[in-house]
Amino acid sequence: MNKIISIQIPSEEVYIRPVEDFIKDICKTFNIEEKNTNDILTSVKELIENAIIHAYKDSHGKIEITLYPFETGIRVDVHDWGIPMSYAKYSAVPINSDLSHGFNKIFHLMDIFEYNNLGKNGKVFTIIKYNNIPISISKEEKKEKNKEPIPKDIKIDIKDFEIGDEEGIARLIYKNYGYSYIKDIFYYPTKIAKFHGKKFYSVVAKDKDKIIGHFAFIKVPNSNIAEIGVVVVDPLYKGRGIMNAMMEKLLQKAQEVGLDAVFGEAIMYHIFSQKTNLKYGFTESALLLGRTPADVRIENNKLTKIGKRGSVLIGYKFFTKKEKGIYIPKMYEEMIKITYKNSNITYTKLPKEKLKPTNNVFFHYNFDPLANIATIIIDRDGKKFKKKLRLLVYQLKAKHVDMIYLYISLETIDRIDKIVKIANELKFFYAGIAFLYQQDRDYLILQAKNSSNIGSKNLVC
Repeated sequence: MNKIISIQIPSEEVYIRPVEDFIKDICKTFNIEEKNTNDILTSVKELIENAIIHAYKDSHGKIEITLYPFETGIRVDVHDWGIPMSYAKYSAVPINSDLSHGFNKIFHLMDIFEYNNLGKNGKVFTIIKYNNIPISISKEEKKEKNKEPIPKDIKIDIKDFEIGDEEGIARLIYKNYGYSYIKDIFYYPTKIAKFHGKKFYSVVAKDKDKIIGHFAFIKVPNSNIAEIGVVVVDPLYKGRGIMNAMMEKLLQKAQEVGLDAVFGEAIMYHIFSQKTNLKYGFTESALLLGRTPADVRIENNKLTKIGKRGSVLIGYKFFTKKEKGIYIPKMYEEMIKITYKNSNITYTKLPKEKLKPTNNVFFHYNFDPLANIATIIIDRDGKKFKKKLRLLVYQLKAKHVDMIYLYISLETIDRIDKIVKIANELKFFYAGIAFLYQQDRDYLILQAKNSSNIGSKNLVC
């Protein structure tokens, strides 16, 4: 939806009331439910007060509140140009789930809460609240939806990305998803042009000069593999085999740039994506529960309307294969053997040595605020491993993340049985294998639920 509504106020408490009236009117206009409206009002008030108290502690300035209604909810940005704030302050909350003020309250009330430092342009807090029912759409959008399909004999060209395509890609993503798409880099034409060939590669489908399809593979840092995704076709051009044509071009490009493999996350409430991956020789290696947000919508798909997080099947397409030496935990030995056999990857089972743990533990985590999931990557265990892992897991749960995924190196951790036992005690259970995930290494994936909103009826295989 092409709707952006903004208000700018001085950094004084007296102006909070007009902002509340402004937000109430906008929410009413776009049929935002009353409870959701109240949650938004509370959260925005907290963010404005935070800016007044901290950003403009000893000075005065401006605060800008911008609303972006989209089909399934509303996004609000609160932007100030005051004293910079460390990302650590945002990432450290909610430090106590019982607290009912400040950032803790916002984490509890909002579906998404994100902070971005804009450097000289200040900082912005973004909150998103999803509606249980779609909000109203404009006359122009209704007109677009009712357009006659494009004739099937129109020639569609499938091409590599070229400079000049970036704006058409951003417009296509926006046309299909509003501002709800998770990989937000594709909303910025300048970033698409800047990072193409570095962070990702795209292919496009064109009707003359109009971008009507897009498919990309996104490179995984510290590895020679990439994730395929960001696939979208203009609704007026569907049913012409455009996605399959783009897939063929994309796989060809992946081989040209020398990738060892690509992988895809096929959503389990939309079996077409699973069938497509299998058609092109992907082999499935993991099932990740709760990977997709509850607000994802697919036309004429009832399973996307149940209000539960969806799951994905990870599938790999290999271009080169190497024999591996791996440590196999006894708990999941049979499943791991089956997965390697199905993927036609040969391996040697490494002996588990009885060595004393090293002094230093090496693991790190990634938190995705838009998807509200976290990933912990373990490359080396060591002294006080259990204590350190427990602390990190509890911190992530305090953030109210819905799912936590644990990636354990099968090639560098000889005490893998011990690590798996600790993970099981923390309620992690089997998900599968991630091949070549970091530094050409294979990883065991375990997962833990931290929400009751994980779908069980939308698991279709």
